[in-house]
Amino acid sequence: MQKVLIFPGAFQWVKNYGSYDGVDIWLKEKSGQEIPMADYLIGHSLGASFILSHYNSNSNCKFILINPLIKKRSTINSLLCWLKFLNLEGIRSEKKVPKENWLFGFIQAFKLLKVDILGAIQKIPKENVIIIRGKNDVFFCDEESVKIIKNNNITLIEVESGHDWNEKIAEAVNKFINK
Repeated sequence: MQKVLIFPGAFQWVKNYGSYDGVDIWLKEKSGQEIPMADYLIGHSLGASFILSHYNSNSNCKFILINPLIKKRSTINSLLCWLKFLNLEGIRSEKKVPKENWLFGFIQAFKLLKVDILGAIQKIPKENVIIIRGKNDVFFCDEESVKIIKNNNITLIEVESGHDWNEKIAEAVNKFINK
């Protein structure tokens, strides 16, 4: 059986992602945890930034990046995109980590916004990386990001989804893992 780990998007729990094990990177008490060895590392949004910022070039795992923040943006621009996302798509309250973790989460997010996602991806063998993008993600993994992904010959799968994890993204992930 293959080991699969998920790293959630900003302020979300691992439990939001179905039956996958993972690391709750938005909880302060989990902050120093190392990334365990796995066959597949799944990173959603800033969760993708987290796993790529901890990437060990000796690792032989496969990376599934869901709506990663490919395009470089200023902190202000990223914050505006985040506000737009919350206003138009949002995250249901039950999916969010407890409020006592939000300050830690903001600090974590600001650190992860500085990660050079494309640079990190380029250090990984192409056959070990796939990006799954919601076609309706106009917030972070937008059409400009798609051009960057395609220009760098990174495998891209687009599904009927927005930025947040849903059934369509879960289906695409399962197809890739079980192929």
